[in-house]
Amino acid sequence: MMLRYLAWLAGGVIALIALGVVALFLFRAEIIRFMVQPGDAFMAYTPPPAPDYADAASWSALPGRDDTADLVPPGMDQQPDDRAAQVDVFFIHPTTHLTGESWNAAIDEPESRRLVDRAVMAHQASAFNLAGRIYAPRYRQATLYSFLEPWDELSDPQGPKALDLAYQDVARAFEAYIRLYNNGRPFILAAHSQGSLHLLRLMQDYLRRPELKQRLVAAYPIGMSVPVSLFSRELAHVPPCAAPEETGCLVSFNSFGPAGHPVDWFEQQRVWQGNRLEPVAGRALNCTNPLSWRLDGAAAGGALHKGALPYSGIEDDAPLTRLADPQQLDFSVQCREGIAYMDREPPEVFSEMVFANDDYHVYDYNLFYGSIRDNAALRAAAYLALQ
Repeated sequence: MMLRYLAWLAGGVIALIALGVVALFLFRAEIIRFMVQPGDAFMAYTPPPAPDYADAASWSALPGRDDTADLVPPGMDQQPDDRAAQVDVFFIHPTTHLTGESWNAAIDEPESRRLVDRAVMAHQASAFNLAGRIYAPRYRQATLYSFLEPWDELSDPQGPKALDLAYQDVARAFEAYIRLYNNGRPFILAAHSQGSLHLLRLMQDYLRRPELKQRLVAAYPIGMSVPVSLFSRELAHVPPCAAPEETGCLVSFNSFGPAGHPVDWFEQQRVWQGNRLEPVAGRALNCTNPLSWRLDGAAAGGALHKGALPYSGIEDDAPLTRLADPQQLDFSVQCREGIAYMDREPPEVFSEMVFANDDYHVYDYNLFYGSIRDNAALRAAAYLALQ
């Protein structure tokens, strides 16, 4: 009798575990939202202190200082000395505030800061150090939940308020960069994810000024959807790049694997149009092929892939002084309906943080690191040759 009872009990536990697994799968988006949702409304929080961009501590990367944006993967061309570089790079980091503790992170919040320095500066911003010297501000980034909040179901969504506060920091950082550091030099604008969202607004607000627009080498708002309609209105002054050496233009793409189904991606995406966040779902989107750097929709691969960079050293406590060896990947990429689809899955080392529906958002830079590096340097050289 006892054995039969234990068997029933074990069977019941197994059934509950199975139901739990099913529930986790079916309601994973809702569960993630619940786990990272701030407990109070935006106005109930006291924002962290605003960064002072005259203070070097408010920057994660600055020329003349030893930081992880200076790292170069083994075997890739070394960047010139900051004093010799003729182009600047203004880089805006993506979301690393992944908790619900607040709507916006303080720039000295330990975990967010660690991810900015060890993951983002080392594995994204460093892709531009062959093209120029890097300026990367810390800012009171909006929490991840700002993008997961079901805005359409709410009368007063809070995410846009957190994102607007984050943008105000980015705008002040850019003004400080122009005032304190730029000295009339040409610049590249680059970013990823949340950073790219803010970069798109920054270009609308500041690059209408001829004295700034004429110094733009190129813009790389990667990992954020850019509606084509913006190029006839809000971004009429920054056209999409159609060739690898073109300057004064913009490139953008979002990476998905061959089984990609980006419906959730489109539903969550918003874009700044002026000071309003508007949905991108149902709109034609720009997609620059990150291997050919063209808009023609043709597949590209083979020798155009210049090396992928795996994440390394993110969880370590020791100073990060070396990046992983680049990997040559054998796949082609084709832009279809605003998405850069790979024709085969990347190796396992690029699979730990793949989102649902074969979404490689976290690896947008890693998978095309060498190609981005070479392209930014090419555009910088092309710009300087015209002066």
